[in-house]
This record gives sequence, structure tokens and C-alpha cells, in this order.
Amino acid sequence: MIMNYKNFKSIIENLEKMRERSHSIYILGIDLTNHEELYHNTITILLDSIFDKEARGWIDWYLYERNGFTNKINLANDKDGNEICYDIPSLWNEVKNNLLRSV
Repeated sequence: MIMNYKNFKSIIENLEKMRERSHSIYILGIDLTNHEELYHNTITILLDSIFDKEARGWIDWYLYERNGFTNKINLANDKDGNEICYDIPSLWNEVKNNLLRSV
């Protein structure tokens, strides 16, 4: 089965929630990095088996770099200057053509 938008949206939303929870717990002085590493590695392997390197770069950017350290949203633009990857639907539009096809 090829990835569809509904599943993609659910994955991204869950990863965002995980990141937010981890950050909230870290603020309280609890570092769960070692505990979460296996989950992160597993998710990475699964996403790498679905998307090519370029798409994975955009997914990682959206999840981990779009929100800057100063709580300022970083913007991404395509070659024509149009904003991309500003929400989940626009992220999907950018990565959906970079799905790996199984043999």
C-alpha cells in the first residue's frame, strides 16, 4: 500500500505531539532522550522506506526546524518564491510525488 494523505496527516500530527510532550517534560528537568531513541530510530527507518531523501528532508525540516528556537516560524520557498511546507497539506503537496515505489 502506498502512503495516502490521511495516514500521512496522522503520522505528522502524532510526531508533532510527541515532540511537544518531550519538550514539555524536558523543561521540567527530565531528559527522556535515551528512552525515546529507539522510537525515533524506528520511525526514521519506516519513513526512509516510504519517502526518498528529498522528501525526508522536508518532513524533518517541518517537524524539527520550522519552529525556530525563538518561537519564530521559519519559512520555506520553492524555486519560484512560493511558500511551501507551511502546514500539513502543503507539506504533503511537496512530498507526495517523492514516495518510493516498492518492487
